[in-house]
Amino acid sequence: MAKIKLQPEASSSNVFTIATPAGSTDYTITLPAATGTLLNSDGSAASLTSIPAANITGTLPAISGANLTGLAGNTPSFHAYLNATQGIADNSAVKLTFMAETWDTDSAFDNSTNYRFTVPAGEGGKYFIYSQIYTSTVSANRIDVTEFMIYKNGARIRREYTDTNEAGFNRFTHKITSVEDLSATDYIEIYFKGNTEPTSSSYIYEDDSYFTMFKLL
Repeated sequence: MAKIKLQPEASSSNVFTIATPAGSTDYTITLPAATGTLLNSDGSAASLTSIPAANITGTLPAISGANLTGLAGNTPSFHAYLNATQGIADNSAVKLTFMAETWDTDSAFDNSTNYRFTVPAGEGGKYFIYSQIYTSTVSANRIDVTEFMIYKNGARIRREYTDTNEAGFNRFTHKITSVEDLSATDYIEIYFKGNTEPTSSSYIYEDDSYFTMFKLL
């Protein structure tokens, strides 16, 4: 017959208690045929060094993000676009007036007066910036040199530059992108400058001309 032996520490005055739950149901504790250390009552594994792979069984539940918290939502974000052709005076840096919006999560893009995105209070961080425009001239004129630019707080920070000097080549699609570390109240605008030959205005067409941003971190 097996025996139960309690071996107290020689210097210990602790009381070892086995408590049973209320009710009339009988309970059985079956110990494994191995020597080991029981986990603490709070479930911590402070004394646990490893779990044999053979003892891990069962099927993991499907992963769902429904209850996850603290994840970045990539907002504020917006998407604005030209809803009419915009003329650009020759050899002048002109801000593009993206008047229409597809979305604007925080109402942070001004599409009626300043045509700029301003970082809302408490939303400083790294932002992805992208803009694309479709440009042309009239008649046989051509755009020799173009500068497609991102401005931060009224100053240029990024530029896409082309110099074609090719007669009769008068249509371009320009793209510019950047990731910038922005603080609250910083604002971003898009500018274009075209040097045409002979001297003539250039035009930004509403087809495929847009400006979008979203917060990364």
